[in-house]
Amino acid sequence: MSFNFFDWVRDGVKNSVLLGVNDAVNAMGMPSEESSKDKILGYLRDNGDSAAPVRRIAGGGASGKPKLGRSLSDTMKDAS
Repeated sequence: MSFNFFDWVRDGVKNSVLLGVNDAVNAMGMPSEESSKDKILGYLRDNGDSAAPVRRIAGGGASGKPKLGRSLSDTMKDAS
């Protein structure tokens, strides 16, 4: 019988993940009549006013491509 270290690690990780999922399902319990989508929407409706506003970045520059990051001048404007 040959010992393969990587197979041993792979099996250990797989077992750990399966046990972790099993523990999570046991902690959460069985789903109720309310679907998870309804729970998430309810949570977002309740906490929507405290969420930070979404800042949209318009495409700019001569190339017409959207900016992928913030420049130093953008950072300095936000700090003021």
